[in-house]
Amino acid sequence: MYKTMKLIIWSCMVVMLVLSAGCRSSRGIQLDEYFRQVEVGRSNATDVLNMLPEEEMLHTTSSVSILNKKGWSREVGIVTFNQADSLVQRKIYLRRHSDLLLERIYLFIQTVVPAEVLEEPYENDMRKHVAILRHCHETMIEDVKPFAEDQETVSQMGLARTGLGLGILKLADQPRDADQLLQPGGFKFKHSTLGRCQLNLGQIGENVFTVELRSKAVVDIFTGW
Repeated sequence: MYKTMKLIIWSCMVVMLVLSAGCRSSRGIQLDEYFRQVEVGRSNATDVLNMLPEEEMLHTTSSVSILNKKGWSREVGIVTFNQADSLVQRKIYLRRHSDLLLERIYLFIQTVVPAEVLEEPYENDMRKHVAILRHCHETMIEDVKPFAEDQETVSQMGLARTGLGLGILKLADQPRDADQLLQPGGFKFKHSTLGRCQLNLGQIGENVFTVELRSKAVVDIFTGW
């Protein structure tokens, strides 16, 4: 009986999604369009404050946080500045979206990686790449701390951070697949909550790297988020 009711509810949800698909923009909210303008190592604090919308913005002396919510979508962004010259040290953008059937997460990090990480004598490239990813994982923790009272930001960033953390562990356990990290298809793994994940690492400057994490999971309509 329970399985039958669950199937009926699921079918109704699918129908509702199909009927409403033409009424909602598939692009959702677009905080990412603002974040694309922020350049790590080039934009300064004043530039960032002028680029990003003031709504839902929180800021400290060395960082800015912004949250955007619309329907089943959430966007969170954090920008941190170098205290010496106020240039952007790192930007983190997270988008989480559910369309009733699937939940998708996209995490993008662009950061200056310090010399002590890059100049370490690693055994091979895989070790170096893992070290860069770990640096990004650790800085995510630090970047969220100034906004600890904003529980939504902490929660969303925390979930994405678990995905990145697991990806790092999987990568270290599968050294033969390490080269996938630099390829368009990325390094693939599964997360108990986020589902199927893809992790990419890129380099856009001598010490500026990008990390991208994409995930896709079937939504539990009886639990939600």
